[in-house]
Amino acid sequence: MLRRDLFKAFTVAGAFIASGRPASTAAASAQAEGSSGPSAQFPDWPFQEMRIPYRERAGKVRWPNGGPLCVHAYVAAEWRWNRPSQGSGAGQGPGGKVTQDLSLHSDEDQYVFTVGIWRAIKLLDKFDIKATIFPSAGMVERYPDLFRELYGKGHEIVARSYDQSVPTTQMTPDAERREIQRSAEIIEKVTGKRPVGWQNPGAQCTGKTPEILADEGYLWTSDLKGDDLPYGIKTRNGKKIVVIPHRSRTSNDNAVFPEGAGIRGFRSGQEAVEFLKDSFDSYYKLGQEEYPGSLLYGIHTYRSCIPDRISVHERMFDYMKKFEGIWWARYADMAEHWMKNYLQG
Repeated sequence: MLRRDLFKAFTVAGAFIASGRPASTAAASAQAEGSSGPSAQFPDWPFQEMRIPYRERAGKVRWPNGGPLCVHAYVAAEWRWNRPSQGSGAGQGPGGKVTQDLSLHSDEDQYVFTVGIWRAIKLLDKFDIKATIFPSAGMVERYPDLFRELYGKGHEIVARSYDQSVPTTQMTPDAERREIQRSAEIIEKVTGKRPVGWQNPGAQCTGKTPEILADEGYLWTSDLKGDDLPYGIKTRNGKKIVVIPHRSRTSNDNAVFPEGAGIRGFRSGQEAVEFLKDSFDSYYKLGQEEYPGSLLYGIHTYRSCIPDRISVHERMFDYMKKFEGIWWARYADMAEHWMKNYLQG
């Protein structure tokens, strides 16, 4: 689709998407009902999405504890094989073969499994927080005792792909399905339970991803970002899957401590804490005044589980734990709640 056509589609359509009717019917109803009607739809969007209309959320959205905010924390524990050409250590070896960037791998990926993940576990234990763990399945296979321990502590283990060497957005549908199946099988073998959640590396998505996931028995995906709250996707064969939006622009260490050429994050932990507090306060206030909300809290162990940054998370968990009505949930908990209460019928 041309960019001007996509823009036209978004401006013509309403903001709330129908469930249970063909796209043409929903689009026609949208024109009759206006943007606030429950039947509005984005034309040509590849998914049939099911949402609670914004103007109805204050009376309908409710977390299990009746509180104003759900905080769902995740911890990334991955080894990204798909970056052999980055950094000064990479180059063309004999026969034109790309060599691995050992400097970058040791700085980030290797640090995860020697130090970072252990600090994260200690932190979660201290505050009795059950998190969602985002590993590459190849590392679950390589470190089975670690992930059995995490699972045994009550954390959710998510499937992401085997080693992130080829983004699923570059795969055929059949290859994407095999990658999804392979990742699930490895995690089930290690933990004894098949994963119910999926996130592609980089939270990317193809037009087939939700359908494949639903066919494979997954409950949720976080590859899309089109809302503040969870919502549903209904596939062509009538199956449903929950989307937990991966909106990571604020309460995430990738936002607080961004890195790259010419990029600098906060210079002190205190600055980072004040930024994160402000983000949390805004979500909590909106949850009281607007409708119960959802706050993602992201930890990348190679980025913020280092000695001069781990205290940022410790201070934030201590701060958030003092507020009443916070529902600390794993992604699976959120998805089960949403499926049961908002996507049935």
